[in-house]
Amino acid sequence: AALTRMNADDELHAAGVKTIIVVEGKRELTTQMAYYCRGRMKDIADVKAMFAAAGLWALTDKEATTPSTWTLKSRHLDGKAVDLAPSNDGKTVWWGAPEAVWQRMGAIGKTFGLVWGGDWQQKDLPHFEEAPDAT
Repeated sequence: AALTRMNADDELHAAGVKTIIVVEGKRELTTQMAYYCRGRMKDIADVKAMFAAAGLWALTDKEATTPSTWTLKSRHLDGKAVDLAPSNDGKTVWWGAPEAVWQRMGAIGKTFGLVWGGDWQQKDLPHFEEAPDAT
């Protein structure tokens, strides 16, 4: 319902958003472990090997040294989180969207009772998850 509402939002459309894309939903543990290795393992080749073993994309050296998650207990693991991102062409993620776009997406998600990663100290703008007490 939150995704449908975001895709129908006039403010997002006026800001140049064509559609909101689901980047990732439920994750396998191997994927979470590979993400967690980024920026933590000393040998970049080991990080790249973790990504390859998880069936993920080939990382650049910069990606391999940049942390992308702060936990091994992600709500993605049990299917209670999703990463959503704007697209200005309907096909690719618009990572450089203005802050107002992300804020609007976050506000819409929160009206549906979702926790938004943009409110966290270590911001995760695309991340939305069920509230911990949701059933």
